[in-house]
Amino acid sequence: MLAEGQSHDCTPQVENKSSTTIAPAAAAVTADPAASRRAGLCGYVVAIGAAPFCDRPALPGGSYCAEHHARCAVGPASPDFAALADAQARAGDALAVPPPELGWLKAPSLPEPLDESDDERLAGLDLPPADIAGAP
Repeated sequence: MLAEGQSHDCTPQVENKSSTTIAPAAAAVTADPAASRRAGLCGYVVAIGAAPFCDRPALPGGSYCAEHHARCAVGPASPDFAALADAQARAGDALAVPPPELGWLKAPSLPEPLDESDDERLAGLDLPPADIAGAP
């Protein structure tokens, strides 16, 4: 015990009362360092390979340069907007079959129907059979 006026040299520590380990935040594993260098550049894909993007200066607040924005964007008041929206809705509703290498994504076959009889339902309740329970 410390006498009046004395102090100890310990500094208060943040105590972890849940006994869990708290690790400092780390950079995301999937973070692409090249993406941060590309900020402000057009992201339109023009080629497959090492340098696939347009890389011209992007419009302020956008992801594309003026040329590629005009190619990709359709204003809601445009006559093409309704046709594009309809085409996208139909494409989303269409049944797409995955390629063979992703065959595990195919919809599974339907399970066989369950027996919905009263006997089967009562068996699931773990009740004694009717002749033991004293049923007439």
